[in-house]
Amino acid sequence: MIFFCPICWREIDNNNKRCPQCGADIRKYDRKKFQDKLINALGHPEPETVQRAVWILGRLKSNETVEHLIRLFRRTDNPFLKISILNALEEIGSEEALEFITESFNSEIGIVGKSAQDIIEKRWKPDE
Repeated sequence: MIFFCPICWREIDNNNKRCPQCGADIRKYDRKKFQDKLINALGHPEPETVQRAVWILGRLKSNETVEHLIRLFRRTDNPFLKISILNALEEIGSEEALEFITESFNSEIGIVGKSAQDIIEKRWKPDE
């Protein structure tokens, strides 16, 4: 298994207590709350780790994570990650999250705008 420093994201040995690259105290990071670790993972170099963190943050439904997800959405060029973020924001369901999804209708990436539109239409469509 490959281990990464949670601060600089360089590979480290799993026995390191401090990152040999940036000096971060790995033990201090281990004591962080799960949600904070997931937010930190939004900057991970492995795309699958980022996708997984986005999905879990959506499932946690924490309003505290909305701004972090929106920031990642604006930073990434990956349309599939953007769609995952929109889905996570829908699960959170806060006013801020839903407003951002609505704003995303105008995304330069067609599939992202369409996904945002589908999410909002699904939420407001009466059950049949």
